[in-house]
Amino acid sequence: MTSDAGEKAMLEVEDLTVTFRATASTVVQDMTFRIDKGATLGLVGESGSGKSMTALATMGLLPPGAEPAGSVRFWGEELLGLPDRAMRRIRGDRIAMVFQDPLSSLNPYYTVGFQIAEAYLAHRGGNRRQAMRLAAEAMDQVRIPDAGRRVHHYPHQFSGGMRQRVMIAMALVCEPDLLVCDEPTTALDVTVQAQILRLLADVQETTGAGMLFITHDLAVVSQVADSVVVMRHGRAVEQGTAEQIFSRPAEEYTRQLLDATPRLDDDVDLPEPIREAR
Repeated sequence: MTSDAGEKAMLEVEDLTVTFRATASTVVQDMTFRIDKGATLGLVGESGSGKSMTALATMGLLPPGAEPAGSVRFWGEELLGLPDRAMRRIRGDRIAMVFQDPLSSLNPYYTVGFQIAEAYLAHRGGNRRQAMRLAAEAMDQVRIPDAGRRVHHYPHQFSGGMRQRVMIAMALVCEPDLLVCDEPTTALDVTVQAQILRLLADVQETTGAGMLFITHDLAVVSQVADSVVVMRHGRAVEQGTAEQIFSRPAEEYTRQLLDATPRLDDDVDLPEPIREAR
């Protein structure tokens, strides 16, 4: 989904650079992209290419010693340099993040409903009874069966796929404009992965949220993204619409990534006994 040229972007990143003072190393260099309302941008590349650092800079969550430069505007408001208190009002409320490993992100000592409710109370206030009701509604929205009962369960009582749904519910409870998804399906098997991708697409269709989807897996991003930025060594080596990137890649590095992506119609090099049995 794209907007008219004169329409304000939901998220506009311009010349974003991230440098670590101690080592004088630059891990993100001159990143520029935009995400419009309801659109998904896929940020792809190998491990260490700078994808997650780009996302953390966008969220104001860079580790100590990392210095961002450039511009990150959300609905026209500059986020870089925003005081921590002001950034906390935006982060988790209007911009929410879904992390790769829900088991390490969820606190094992509290019920999932309590944790979703806490996310709501931190930004919207109100009373706990109301927040727990909204937590159950958010869990129902991400299709967790029997959400009214399971809101009182602990993280270890959920499968990996269901825990990821809990994390998405936590991100959605404040109805954010933008979801930042950092490798949200990497730890899941392909069947559950497909369910989560379908769920995210349905959530976008229902809510109109924009999405920054970070992954090393081009097969995944091909299913969700309207536009794609390919990163290598902290830089964007190619960007364009998903159709352009997957059908007519301009850069050799992008072609190599595509060639390394498994396809359903690829020939499989089977061991000799299995080949003969066929």
